[in-house]
Amino acid sequence: MSKITSFIVLLFSAFLLSCDKDGFSGSEDSQIQQYIESKNIVITEKTDSGLIYILTEENLDGESLERGQIVGVNYAGRLLNDKEFDSGSFSFQLGVGRVVKGFDEGIAKMRVGEKATIIFPSSLGYGNQKQNSIPKNSPLVFDIEVLGAN
Repeated sequence: MSKITSFIVLLFSAFLLSCDKDGFSGSEDSQIQQYIESKNIVITEKTDSGLIYILTEENLDGESLERGQIVGVNYAGRLLNDKEFDSGSFSFQLGVGRVVKGFDEGIAKMRVGEKATIIFPSSLGYGNQKQNSIPKNSPLVFDIEVLGAN
């Protein structure tokens, strides 16, 4: 009886570890891929760092962004389960580490007046640190609009 109980506990533990808190299973890359497939997302670009960039509204006449500029954005951040953890408007200096790496990297691909969605692994976000309502090791999704830059 003890061996059977141990086996059931082991089996249940393995099941819990394979399931993600957001309803997707496997590695973060696998979870992100499952999210993309579930939403039928067409990727504009995937970088070597793991960032996925989806341009949703192009502005060819918009100013390109450069490292060091102060960039104003509207944003909404959510987890892969679509639970929003933050939204609003703010300005920050691009490319100098004032925001998480994924935010810097994704926004640097944009022009003023463009909208995009960026998805990135926790290594470009908060890593293994819990941040308010964001669990540790969470891939993040941001919808972004670049309002201006100077």
